[in-house]
Amino acid sequence: MRPNGLLQNLRLLLTVYRDAAARRDEDPEVRVAVIMGAQVLKGGRPSRTLEARVRHAARLYQAGGFDLLIPTGGLGEHPPKEADLMTDMLLAWNVPPEAILPEDAALNTWDSAELVARIAEENDINRVKIVTDPLHCVRTTWAFGKSGLDALAEPAFDSPMWRKPWSRRGQLAREAVAVVWYTLKYGRGSRPPGGYSPSADNYPE
Repeated sequence: MRPNGLLQNLRLLLTVYRDAAARRDEDPEVRVAVIMGAQVLKGGRPSRTLEARVRHAARLYQAGGFDLLIPTGGLGEHPPKEADLMTDMLLAWNVPPEAILPEDAALNTWDSAELVARIAEENDINRVKIVTDPLHCVRTTWAFGKSGLDALAEPAFDSPMWRKPWSRRGQLAREAVAVVWYTLKYGRGSRPPGGYSPSADNYPE
């Protein structure tokens, strides 16, 4: 996905909210998936949002949809790191270790875009699919595009942030704020001092 302007991103966000099918990008040639992190709960348990994303990616891998999975996410409020927990979950769901390439330092969506872009460059990867919540796909594919990766959306519709109407409305509001912030700050090629980690990056479900 090519990076869009602010108004385009906001319109796209509203379009996805009204019609989920608008956020799925079909391209069987893309064989690498990036799984966006979400909250790790106390005791090292995955949040339902995180579990939904990882399960979706694992199912697609088992169906032959991908050759490589890149879970991304560093240490949040509770250990372990998001990428480490996702790796363990993928292994438990019979994804072989050679098909998993974790990125375990990112603290937000923009970090994931930059750090995964470096991994992609080192491994001659030019295009990826992003596994995350449908509404989060708008900001995430934009951020990855700004980082130099051609990124397509692979929404996890099983996420509670999408299935529950009140959660979906709340996520729309949070993502609208985050889209404005990302487009205005990162769209100019600069990062806010000290980085930025909006609440929308760490869904509590």
